[in-house]
Amino acid sequence: MDTIIRNNNDIKLAKLAGFCYGVRRAVEESIRIRKENPEVPVYILGQLIHNNHVIEQLEEMGICTINEIPENLEGICIIRTHGAAPETIEALKKTGCEVVDLTCPDVKRVQDKAKSLAQEGYKVIVIGKPDHPEVMGIKAHADRFSESLVISSKQEAEKYADKIAGFRKIGVVVQTTQLNENFQEIIPLLASHAKELKIYNTICDATFKRQKAAKELAGEVDLMVVVGSNSSANTAHLAEVIKPIKDTIQ
Repeated sequence: MDTIIRNNNDIKLAKLAGFCYGVRRAVEESIRIRKENPEVPVYILGQLIHNNHVIEQLEEMGICTINEIPENLEGICIIRTHGAAPETIEALKKTGCEVVDLTCPDVKRVQDKAKSLAQEGYKVIVIGKPDHPEVMGIKAHADRFSESLVISSKQEAEKYADKIAGFRKIGVVVQTTQLNENFQEIIPLLASHAKELKIYNTICDATFKRQKAAKELAGEVDLMVVVGSNSSANTAHLAEVIKPIKDTIQ
């Protein structure tokens, strides 16, 4: 942990502050692609990461964010860290562009788990935020074999209790940036209704360690400041876990 002294105030920086490996890899690779292909248009389908400052820097380098797939697209198009639906990647390839997949390896692992569970005949339940691009991509990988279900909270799990009880085999995966506490609350409800339950806790190690470090730091200071984009699930969840412990500014 680093401590900075400013105006007689100690500012402590969490030892795990900063981008995780998956985000850092995607940003560095995007910059490398731009530098090695100076005359070629470079695009990213959706925001590479949920950080407006970084997106602006990439755009200044000539890396354009697009939100829809045109009929024809020349150049290189990058799949963002959150991943994409298989159908989306197939549609991109049909435009004629070169597709570079920078899906976070941890997210790709969840996609593969969801796909395997669906292939094995499990009803796939994704614990996460339904409108988050990562969750949408994970769900799409499972949906190619059998329609999956997204549950975001204990309350939603209770609402779907009767429906869940009707599934013979249930397989669970989790959005990589989910709160571990949320996951732990939902699983017992699923277990109480399921006849057969297969669970993969796919919260990434970086997320878990950052949340743990943030809670520990909150016990040592007078005020917590979470620096990050309001659209970032990581930022939102860090603030969520420490607000009950200490006054928090996001």
